[in-house]
Amino acid sequence: MQTVSSNELLSTLSKVTIIGNANGKLDIPSSGATFIFNGTKPDNNQSGKAETLINISNGPFAGSTCPFVISGSLDEHDSESLTLQLIEIAQSLEKELNCWPSTGLVTIVLMSRLSTQIEVKRMSLLPSLKREMEMPIEEHLPCMVHNWLGERRIALAISVPNLSWPELQLTQPLSKEALDNQIELTDYNRCPFELLTQVHRHAHNELTSSADMLNILSYLSTTHIELWLQHSTQEKLLSCELMFFNQTPEQTASFWYLVDNQASQYLDDIRHRLAYCQQVLNE
Repeated sequence: MQTVSSNELLSTLSKVTIIGNANGKLDIPSSGATFIFNGTKPDNNQSGKAETLINISNGPFAGSTCPFVISGSLDEHDSESLTLQLIEIAQSLEKELNCWPSTGLVTIVLMSRLSTQIEVKRMSLLPSLKREMEMPIEEHLPCMVHNWLGERRIALAISVPNLSWPELQLTQPLSKEALDNQIELTDYNRCPFELLTQVHRHAHNELTSSADMLNILSYLSTTHIELWLQHSTQEKLLSCELMFFNQTPEQTASFWYLVDNQASQYLDDIRHRLAYCQQVLNE
């Protein structure tokens, strides 16, 4: 790191709790520094409980041109130092992810270098891509702008002796009965990554779904995890990362399956399988 933290800041950040925006109780500890994000608003009892409470917002959310805006318990000098370090980490991660990283991941990576004890809560780095069936096609899910599969790849590689992050570890996806499709599923009894590439290739050439593509997505969402693991390689997983995000949906057309309400119903189960394959490769 080029930016040097003050001894006081390093002492403050020796023990940190990082709380994401997923569902669950906002349980702020009474000791150490606690990070919360964007619109998280603890009640007065929770705020008063924290020894050091730091809120990090991404720039657009806070109406700022700076990538990160810090508010809370730190003084101006330490806030500025932390902001510069967050930006440096984010720029580095952007090259690995092919898009700007989430504020949560940036904070965790930075704390893995500054802290000796880290606890992460309410964060799996896998928010749902499932759209409501009545959503208009021009509306996009805010989580779609990040490469969550890539973020999990980076998170799984973090090596900190005192890191507690139970939600990062996924359970094995359940295998369900394949849905009745209009074409023979025996035609699909091959590498699921090839089938997913077929869907992605169609998305490059067509703006809308087809019954065949929806059938493939349905099938892939129910395929047994052992078939995915059998064909899984780091190279294939890296290629798949590019299929599940659009950093600038307001400027660039998204792949049809990301904005098709029916197709999106299958994406979480498929992405869960990909994320689990990455987890197994990291073990």
